[in-house]
Amino acid sequence: MHPNGPHDDKLRRRIAVEAARLMAQGIDSQRARLRAARRVARGWVPEHQLPSHEEVRGGFGHLVGDRFDRIMDLLRPLASRRRDPTRYPEADALEHALQTFEIVLAERPFDEELLTAALVHDVGTAIDCRDPLNAGLAALDGLITPRTRWFLESLDSAHAYAAGLLGRRARRRLDAHPDFSDIELLASACRQGHSRRAANTTLEGAVQILRDLDAEVAIEESFGRYAVEGGSHLLSGDPPS
Repeated sequence: MHPNGPHDDKLRRRIAVEAARLMAQGIDSQRARLRAARRVARGWVPEHQLPSHEEVRGGFGHLVGDRFDRIMDLLRPLASRRRDPTRYPEADALEHALQTFEIVLAERPFDEELLTAALVHDVGTAIDCRDPLNAGLAALDGLITPRTRWFLESLDSAHAYAAGLLGRRARRRLDAHPDFSDIELLASACRQGHSRRAANTTLEGAVQILRDLDAEVAIEESFGRYAVEGGSHLLSGDPPS
């Protein structure tokens, strides 16, 4: 409970929603909070009355669109994340995400869950750079599958595995996982996705690929259900409904 009462709680919620909107336009979390506060309150707002990064992430729930639109909204702020060019020669964190996506796409063009992980693995860096993994997972909650979530949670372990720094027990556990070869590919693509060359795929193009793959899976599942239902009717002698 906030000390300043229900009016301030309402103000915080409005600021959080506006900050989420600004982040969807490519502004990082901290600047979005401050700019949203000035816009909503029409003046300066003390730090203790600003919404937390977690509350701003909650503001994304008010944005319209399907889950792919919302994933795209979360990715746009990465364009403003520029890092040390001696270690990260790509233009920004969004460029890194697109490069990683393209490398995985060349190897696993039909794996929507792995491709989604490749595209969103750095989402949290634009929300809370102190804890990007948990920030990203919280923002993506309800937008990704459990398998995609496992890829994101296991990426650091896969990097440690490749570097020979993962403990024996964790190494055996990762080795035995059915998606081991896929997490290896994701980690490798992530390391390779730091190039001065620009990715050929745009953010909109990458998200459209995911959307098309998801639609194909939905069609296949519907056809499978129809085939099963039709077969059961044939066995019983009744026509399918």
